[in-house]
Amino acid sequence: MAQQTISPKSPRSINSKKVFFAFSPGESSFQRGYLGAHPDVFLTGVLHIRYTNKKPIFAKKVEVSFVGKESVFFIGTLEEGQKIKEDDDDFSDDEVSTETLSTHTAKRTIFSSSICLWRSQSKGSYESVTGLDLPFRFKLPENLPPSLYMDKGCGRIYYMLKATISRRPIDPDSRNYEKKIKIFCPIVRYTVTPPQIPSRWLVKQEGPALPHAVDYDVSLSHSTFGSGSSIVVPIKLKFHEPQIYLKNIFIGIKEYHELRTNRYETITKRYIVEETVNAESIPTSGSDNEYSLNVKLSIPSTRNLVYSVDSTYITVSHKIKVKFHLGKTPNINLSKFINIQNVVSRKEYSRESLKVETPAIIQQKLPFKEDNIKRGSYNISKRLSPFLPMFSKIHIIDKKNQKQISMQLLHLTDSETNSVYNSRSLISK
Repeated sequence: MAQQTISPKSPRSINSKKVFFAFSPGESSFQRGYLGAHPDVFLTGVLHIRYTNKKPIFAKKVEVSFVGKESVFFIGTLEEGQKIKEDDDDFSDDEVSTETLSTHTAKRTIFSSSICLWRSQSKGSYESVTGLDLPFRFKLPENLPPSLYMDKGCGRIYYMLKATISRRPIDPDSRNYEKKIKIFCPIVRYTVTPPQIPSRWLVKQEGPALPHAVDYDVSLSHSTFGSGSSIVVPIKLKFHEPQIYLKNIFIGIKEYHELRTNRYETITKRYIVEETVNAESIPTSGSDNEYSLNVKLSIPSTRNLVYSVDSTYITVSHKIKVKFHLGKTPNINLSKFINIQNVVSRKEYSRESLKVETPAIIQQKLPFKEDNIKRGSYNISKRLSPFLPMFSKIHIIDKKNQKQISMQLLHLTDSETNSVYNSRSLISK
């Protein structure tokens, strides 16, 4: 008996040469505007229908929907006791036991909106259609999270455009009354460049080193950075006891990926950039007991990092860590959370024209649809995908946080979605 491969289910596109989406004229993407930096951001495009006169499609309605979903999938060993957020630098994500594995999944609809673009002349009757060009527009909520793909598909936030044509079946015996296509539609969020307000370093744990033995001063100019930018960290050290000495200074940015369902959670972490400066290469002053330097870190491009995000089932966070490795006294470890976002300047996003020409619209509510949350565990006899990351520490979420997740889902279910119904469009060719 063949073994079943355990891996996250991937959403897929459904394409057609006769029915297809295209950008609005003169545009290079469906998204129009800087989401997160401007309140009026739209998703615009055109649905093209192309059939021949000899073989038209007989339709009575054409609808387009824009849907966003969040899904997580993780597999590993369930552990009790230790809190998931504890920072264990000695832990390696490769240390995964395969004795007892459990698989956990969760999925929900973030956003759902639908537009009726076209109806037949006679209500409920089919009409021969050969060519239509149907423009559409969706207004994006300001708090919509960006598209996200991490840990080889174990964490996803994705959006799709779907077209549904209510048609007459080609085969009289068929019950296929709909033709459907769907494509991925990436959503990008932006953050306006924040003001550079200097701030003192927040110490997580100094260790047992006495204040009169070692003084240090570390600061950041601000706490939000963009991909490809640089962080300059000024550092000052002063030793008050002659036997204490500096070995090296480590500074790095660590990225944390938290995945969770309603009951379970897990985490992976890695350094996206790091730098080690040996004491011999740092100039000293004041009888060789004072060190002063600026350490520069270059944040990687978007291909090598995931922007900071916090949603119901996925959290991506970043922490800058500074470690002073000392001799004759315990080391000093400092850390602080920072944000890495898709930063845009006010000058850049103010150039964007946000005017979108669309047909008249009618506002109407749509019921919010929430997918069922699935949880399960698979025994070891099933084969794991060789490309699937393993999570060594899976923990049960405490009841307080379980309740918070449930309240988030309830809030989304009760909220009004951005539902738009366009007036009928008959632009034939």
